[in-house]
Amino acid sequence: MQTISLRLSKPHPAQAVVLAEARRFNVLVAGRRFGKSRFGIRLAADKLLAGHPVAWCSPTYKMLGELWREIVETLKCVTKVKNESEHRLELITGGVLDMWSLDAPDSIRGRHYARVIVDEAAMVVDLMDVWNLILRATLIDLEGDVFFLSTPKGRNAFMAMYEQGVSAAYEDWAGWQFPTAANPYILESEITSMRQTMPARAYEQEIEARFIDEVSGALWKLALIDAYRVVKAPELARVVVAIDPAVTANPDSDETGIIAGGLGHDDHGYVLADASGTYSPAEWAHKAVAQYDSLHADRIVAEVNNGGDLVRANLQAVRASVAYRAVHASRGKVVRAEPIAALYEQGRIHHVGRFPDLETQMTTWSPVDDKHSPDRVDALVWLMSELVLRRVKPGPALGRTAA
Repeated sequence: MQTISLRLSKPHPAQAVVLAEARRFNVLVAGRRFGKSRFGIRLAADKLLAGHPVAWCSPTYKMLGELWREIVETLKCVTKVKNESEHRLELITGGVLDMWSLDAPDSIRGRHYARVIVDEAAMVVDLMDVWNLILRATLIDLEGDVFFLSTPKGRNAFMAMYEQGVSAAYEDWAGWQFPTAANPYILESEITSMRQTMPARAYEQEIEARFIDEVSGALWKLALIDAYRVVKAPELARVVVAIDPAVTANPDSDETGIIAGGLGHDDHGYVLADASGTYSPAEWAHKAVAQYDSLHADRIVAEVNNGGDLVRANLQAVRASVAYRAVHASRGKVVRAEPIAALYEQGRIHHVGRFPDLETQMTTWSPVDDKHSPDRVDALVWLMSELVLRRVKPGPALGRTAA
């Protein structure tokens, strides 16, 4: 009989705790270099070697590709079929591994898994919806389990999942929080060096694995957003959908920001919906018009520095009669955002409910240190500039309230 030897990394003490205490729905919060990805590969291998199907989920296609190579190398001696284009492995044990990018989560619908692993879960867009509407159903037939693995990234849906994991009210959930130092193979001198050289908040989040409200230099603070948050919008005089369209439409593209809101008769702005995501031009046009219809909006505004005619054409291809106004970024992002941040400080903008992904971007984007384009924030700025700064008065009240 042929013997095949498969070498997997031995769990270090903190990882062993997770294995010993795991339940059906598991959330591991850990600092960088804790060993999350290799631990995830071991979790996948445990089920695969027993002949079960497993799904590995990454936030983006690029991140999936990096892990795919490591997993292929780890499991090559027990792999029967490798499908490079579909990122799928069939093992000699009967186990099957599917790897998915969660920037297109609908592709997973209809699958059945004994285990799902979500790597860098804090970076997954609309994580709670992806879990509740798509991933959860894949575990039903085989009574499978799930592991969400990630370093924190602000106070978002991943934090809410961790809170479920450590709450006695959720018996099927478990949660753990470990700093980088919990990995015994990381030298203490490296931890000390990072503590001395990294910005304090970055060190707390990335190394200590703490959920940080905001970063130094951010224009918005979560405490301020919370202070003026409301459950329901008042009667609204005007409703607008704002779009910050992505320049390209591929798996590694920026998101298209789509934020909807209204102007109350108190001259305050109310954020009503966040439909942002990674879309093709046709997809974001349909999303924006769907928000326009559901909220009975008066207008769509969109930044047109990157192809104004195309933006108009995309929207009118969905609805020829849609009310639309182009806006142009003649000033820098910070200059445009500062007046809106000031309105928040004055208590004149309210979030109707919670928008975790938008609020995480607001409180973790530093205009000083971060050159990344804040798509949701950009759409928010266009929205409130249109609603509040322009002070457009439509005449008689429309007598509407937001759903």
